[in-house]
Amino acid sequence: MAFDGVIRGAAAAVTLAVAAGTGGCSGHSSHVTQSGNGGHGGGKPAGYSKIWGAPVLSDDFGGTRLDTRKWQVYQAPDASSHRGVAAGTHVSGGQLTLVGGLYDGKDQGAGVISDLAQTYGRWEARLRSDPGAGYSATAFLWPLTMGHPEYAEIDFAEILGADRRSGGLFIHHGPDDRQVQRTIHTDFTKWHTVAVDWLPDHVTFWTDGKKTWTYKGSFVPRRSQMQLYLRNEMRSGFRRTSHTPDKITMQVDWIRVYRPPATSR
Repeated sequence: MAFDGVIRGAAAAVTLAVAAGTGGCSGHSSHVTQSGNGGHGGGKPAGYSKIWGAPVLSDDFGGTRLDTRKWQVYQAPDASSHRGVAAGTHVSGGQLTLVGGLYDGKDQGAGVISDLAQTYGRWEARLRSDPGAGYSATAFLWPLTMGHPEYAEIDFAEILGADRRSGGLFIHHGPDDRQVQRTIHTDFTKWHTVAVDWLPDHVTFWTDGKKTWTYKGSFVPRRSQMQLYLRNEMRSGFRRTSHTPDKITMQVDWIRVYRPPATSR
């Protein structure tokens, strides 16, 4: 997602076949167990890992309301890009549901932002999305303030295709929004676990426990405090078609966030 998305942060304040390639929006080993066969089939990960320790943020989305001690609801109904309404965010049946679509005749996205922000660590999410042109199911890291101290963004799931059969991995860098990227090919209408390890000298992406890409270049963020965004996005340049449903659902079964190992801080 390009830095035209600066509105994301501002508004908040008021795969398994895997292949490297190009495409998308405009690139250390882990022993965390990743499991589960969908929303509730199979077990969720216990969370603790020998490498990462206990999660500092964990949510299985129980109950009927979003935990406001952990999350902000994204709201920007009148933004020029990345519109979003609170009405699209729901918690029920052990899942976070983000419903993008037509609200009062206008396309709007839906999303949440973690209150937790940190420099370096590991982020995991188990998610899926309904198909539909004009919307993108996303899980990404975004600074508390874009450009201060650096311009940076890490997208560890940006599912742009209308059929949800592929997802982009992106690292954005600099005020001119340079980026490196890879594409993973898997069916995101089914449940998958996506993860990213961000450490001082590299960023590693994972899908269902398999490493998909490690980047060690100059675009690795080194100073930002990042928040986790989960977004069913509608933004400038996205277009629905005659086949796009009025409402499109992205679901999140659980998330885990870990501090970096002490030796890497």
